[in-house]
Amino acid sequence: MSEAPDIADDKLMRRLLWQSLGIMIVMFATAALLGYWLRDPITEMATSFVQVLGPLGIFLGVLAADAISFPIPASTYLFAGVAADAAVIPVLIATSLASLMGGALAYVVGPLVARVPFLDRRLELFRPRGEALFKRWGAWAVGIAAVTPMPFSVVCWLAGIYRMPFKRFFTATLVRVPRVCVYYALFAFGWASAAA
Repeated sequence: MSEAPDIADDKLMRRLLWQSLGIMIVMFATAALLGYWLRDPITEMATSFVQVLGPLGIFLGVLAADAISFPIPASTYLFAGVAADAAVIPVLIATSLASLMGGALAYVVGPLVARVPFLDRRLELFRPRGEALFKRWGAWAVGIAAVTPMPFSVVCWLAGIYRMPFKRFFTATLVRVPRVCVYYALFAFGWASAAA
């Protein structure tokens, strides 16, 4: 993998980092507010989801979200695990594996995306930002998308379209695992803070 570029002065990177921080604050606050105002119905729904579908349901939801930009974000399934008070390790493993596999699947189907109208429109919406990231950072663009608000599936599609070497691509996606853990912690702390 190439050397990490000097990104200190790049406006796009600064904007993505600020957006990432903003998203994390919103996630914590949303979990806290939902836990305060809607704790019982959300706990009931999340518990039903986890009891019926278990970690496999979380896995499949995250896989769909990270592979084809499914309308329900991957973090929703992670939050369901928190709200249901599901065992932490199975939730983190299911979410992390599904996210990595979803990214790999998105990479493989990327060249076919332009043939599907709904997905093609989504791709075109983010293509300019994705192309700018690829031009500037190469494989690092996937890692950047893996931890920022950029749509992960779209960047993975672009990596497949541009035929990025799979080993570089997959190595960059591994930063999704710490991201999953951080998001889980934000949801858990937000949810718990409302119970106090």
